[in-house]
Amino acid sequence: MAGQVFALLVGIDKYQSSTTWNLNAAVDDARSVQNWLINDLQVPRSNICTLLDGHATKHNIEEKFTSHLVNNAAIEPGDAIIFYFAGHGSSIRAPAGWFDRGRGDVPVLCTHDYDTKLPKGHANAGISDRSLHAMLHDLSRVKGDNITLILDTCFCLPPTDGQEPKERHYTRYTPACRATSEDLLAGLWPSASPQKAEPMKNRGFTGITSDSHVVLAASSTGWAATERKDGGNLTRALLSLKDARPIHKFTYSDLPSELAPYMGDHQYAAVAGDNVDRVLFDGVPFARDTRFVAATPHDHERMQVDAGEIQGISEGTELGLYPHNCRGSLNTPLGTYLVTEVYPTWCLAKPKSPAKHPLREGWARVARWNAPTPPLARRAADKLRPSVLRVRDTADADASVSLGCHELTVQRRDALVSTHCRGTLHLPSAGTRSDLKTVEAAARFHMHLYRRHPARPFKDAVGMELYRLDPATWTRASANLLVKGRARIVESAASTPGSGSGVAAGEKGGEPAGSAIYAVVLRNDSDADLWPYLAYMDAGGYSIALVYHPDPGGAPPLRAHSRMVIGSGATESEALSFALADGADSGAGFLKLFLSTTYTPMTVLEQGTATGSGPVESLYGPGSKSRTMKIVPDSTKWDSVLASITVVRTST
Repeated sequence: MAGQVFALLVGIDKYQSSTTWNLNAAVDDARSVQNWLINDLQVPRSNICTLLDGHATKHNIEEKFTSHLVNNAAIEPGDAIIFYFAGHGSSIRAPAGWFDRGRGDVPVLCTHDYDTKLPKGHANAGISDRSLHAMLHDLSRVKGDNITLILDTCFCLPPTDGQEPKERHYTRYTPACRATSEDLLAGLWPSASPQKAEPMKNRGFTGITSDSHVVLAASSTGWAATERKDGGNLTRALLSLKDARPIHKFTYSDLPSELAPYMGDHQYAAVAGDNVDRVLFDGVPFARDTRFVAATPHDHERMQVDAGEIQGISEGTELGLYPHNCRGSLNTPLGTYLVTEVYPTWCLAKPKSPAKHPLREGWARVARWNAPTPPLARRAADKLRPSVLRVRDTADADASVSLGCHELTVQRRDALVSTHCRGTLHLPSAGTRSDLKTVEAAARFHMHLYRRHPARPFKDAVGMELYRLDPATWTRASANLLVKGRARIVESAASTPGSGSGVAAGEKGGEPAGSAIYAVVLRNDSDADLWPYLAYMDAGGYSIALVYHPDPGGAPPLRAHSRMVIGSGATESEALSFALADGADSGAGFLKLFLSTTYTPMTVLEQGTATGSGPVESLYGPGSKSRTMKIVPDSTKWDSVLASITVVRTST
């Protein structure tokens, strides 16, 4: 499974102390970074903790650092962790023995309650560099070293000639009026040593080369960092850079020079850490987007794309060509291509308009499907897209769509779907293009559901069986649940997750769901070695996820005259689990097995739910990008097998 991103974001404009002037854009900076993480890097909102103004006290920041990051069971080693701070910095005279030579000044991050009085006569000294380094070291010991500290602040004013600089109130620095050396010691993080005598060269947040994290700071120690109404200089430059350049290949050490054109000549970003030669966030947010397939110039006017009939490509399908296949990084289209020739696992496409530049290799993604029949099943009752056909009589439609005040209602009329699924689907409506995306998701769902090879080369030679497994031993605990391509699974309302209780299997009505796990057994009675791809198509939200996708290396997994098991116990992620959504009494979907005599990436089929939950991660990627030129027609044979799964909840 690909790694995740977690973040603690702090933005402070308004300060509690009357001696600290307020800022203008730190809160907006934190919100902008949050939007970048959510919208571009697809980070779930629950993975982000944002503290603004009065919520960003020293206690709250340290508490959320512990609960949201250090003790968060959802974070696994290797996940990317971001600690972002926008606000004032300051400096306080070091206690005796803090440095090995001289006392000097200690840089601190100014929390909302910085420089305010505390009980017992102390003042709030913020978060010192020594405290924060100790915090990040504690975090790295349990969650790994993929930690990025981003500081849009500074720890001194610009050099002056004795007069107050004009940019004073645009500089993210405030002097300490109450906090003292003793307050630094009183406010140390528990694991930070008050007696460690650091060398002078290690002063500051960017002075220490640490193996626990990498820091990206608005400026080096001794230099000022400023803000404008549209944001802090560093944050504004970073967000401008990601909108102008693909950042998935940038290392931390690249960033100062890459950010320089956006920051101006008065400020230069700084990075520090043992891992500055890593790609930003160690590449975690920039995972491969499985909706892209490799594309290579076939000749001077046509591109060869690694997707064909088995993926649903047909003549007239429109493809977008892109320079890379990474999520979250600028990916400007190179052009639109029209498919002109289709083979079982690949196709040829020409530029839709005259190409301005020579053809180059890249990555293709379907921009518009061109199924032999309109993609919303075969017919639809509303004209929402040119590829969706409007019919006058709803009896002729596979689905009808109506738009209410805050709801999009889809009435299923297709026989296959309506027989096994809830007849009416109510989806949230925003009255925007998201409603069209819902209909398009349904259209693609129906298209892939009905697709099959017209010649059926493996008809009756390949089959699927479904078995419930004992969760303790991963051995079969039921007979084959698929009878004539259908399985009914019963979830007891009285059962609890992990209880294993439920209705007995067999003719009495079904097989218990809930905490149960299942294995799919594939049978190949043909003379051909096959590559199997198993998709689960959830009719409740029109999502499609590949639950098994073989790796490209080695021999075909499903050998001639043999069987293979998906959910063998080798890895728990291979087992299937069926469960109802909260509050639902029934649900349905389909297991669709695609088969091919040669390997081909099939993750182009995947899509998230129609309610906008985002793309579904596959268990396996499409493998390395193929550069094999297929000059002769493809002799690959392919086919598919379909089974319906119904899950119901009983009251006993």
